[in-house]
Amino acid sequence: MRPTLKNGLAIFTPQGFLDGENAKVIIEPQDIQFLVEKGCEAALISLKKVVFFNKRGLTTIVGLLEQVQEKTGSLIGFCDYNLKKYNTILEMYQHKVSFSLFESDAIAALFTGIPLGENIDTKKIIVYNDNVDQKNQLVLELYERGYKPSVAKSKEDFAEQKPLHEVAVSNSYIGSSERHLQVHIKGNVIVYGLNSFVDSTLAEKFDMRYHENSLRVGFLFFLFNAHNVSSINVHGVNFLSRLSTAGAEHGATIAVCGLTRRSIADSLREELEDAGVLLYDSMKSFFEDESLLGEGGGGAVTTKKTQHITKQLVEVLPAITQTAMHTIEVMMQCEVKKEALKIQPLTLEKTNSMMGVALAFFGDLSGLLVVIFEEESARKACQILLEDSANAPREELMDALGEFVNIIGGKFVQLLLKKQCKIDITMPRTFVNVAEIFQHKKEKRGAQVDFRVEGKPLTLFLTK
Repeated sequence: MRPTLKNGLAIFTPQGFLDGENAKVIIEPQDIQFLVEKGCEAALISLKKVVFFNKRGLTTIVGLLEQVQEKTGSLIGFCDYNLKKYNTILEMYQHKVSFSLFESDAIAALFTGIPLGENIDTKKIIVYNDNVDQKNQLVLELYERGYKPSVAKSKEDFAEQKPLHEVAVSNSYIGSSERHLQVHIKGNVIVYGLNSFVDSTLAEKFDMRYHENSLRVGFLFFLFNAHNVSSINVHGVNFLSRLSTAGAEHGATIAVCGLTRRSIADSLREELEDAGVLLYDSMKSFFEDESLLGEGGGGAVTTKKTQHITKQLVEVLPAITQTAMHTIEVMMQCEVKKEALKIQPLTLEKTNSMMGVALAFFGDLSGLLVVIFEEESARKACQILLEDSANAPREELMDALGEFVNIIGGKFVQLLLKKQCKIDITMPRTFVNVAEIFQHKKEKRGAQVDFRVEGKPLTLFLTK
């Protein structure tokens, strides 16, 4: 089925059923080749004329779209659906989808290709999503593309403001890489989700490279949420025990919460404890354990050995620098001036107002990216993510700053994908002060790029 292609946006419009069998013939090999040759910015499936679909059909067609994405770095997903179809898709994938969703082709066009028309910054757009992370992602993407969207504070506020705007974006979703295990971050703790029966398949589902790179970026606490686990056997226990032993070399802690007497035998519980795995009744009790987490909630950062920047990383430094500068300029609405580039250990003015965020990336290329802000600059950079960024508590500011740098990392992933270089990134690890950063980086040589933003220093540091 040949798609329509306009301004970098390709749309396939199937009719009737979208199941495992029909999905296979919607996108032919020649269609994939056509989109790759045209270098499309997005390839979407319109659900306007689809009367029935199932997860197998969606997964099949996403697999075909991924062949385009791997060669072009384009957005992939679905568009033209109603609220019922949108909620059905999210429920099918447990609200963790690797593809994007846009309510209409007009809304999809806002996020792809070259923005059409003059004075796009005056286009009245309002954004809302029940998922705060998604709301921030949608807003940041629109800002990045030159729009100045309004952000609704609540569903009621969105309904009230919607008639006053030209475009309303609510039931849309920017996809992210789907992992074998559910994972999120809370207070500089990586939280893995466990479900059902935990056995030898845990080792198969677990993304060890992601975990190891999370250690590199500075995470030291990993919590397995087992509230939805019906049973765990000796194979699942052995894997968690090995993970705890290996993590101890980095000073990392493995904890499990939510295991009950019904879900784990007393003998297996003892095995976990003997391996250094900490057991908690609930997530609440874990995060209230100040003797473990301390005031910072994240612990110090350690590293086993010193590694330095490589030639490969130096080659991609201009792309990272350009991506970071452009995103910061767009979000802060001010000019970012590059002052210096040096290959050296991280060197900073040690002030109490500095804070940082680190991301590790891995795959065809691996490295560690740290971005360090003055607090005043951080608050301005996060002004669209926080209702009152100037007065927001530091904890909320750090969460928003982590999301901000995560967007920079995501754009870098897409940029490299277009160059046939596939990488993944960890969750952002935030540092509340310069002392925490120096614990890990003071002996590492890397590429340090110093900027000035409205007279304030901002530093980007790239290393192995």
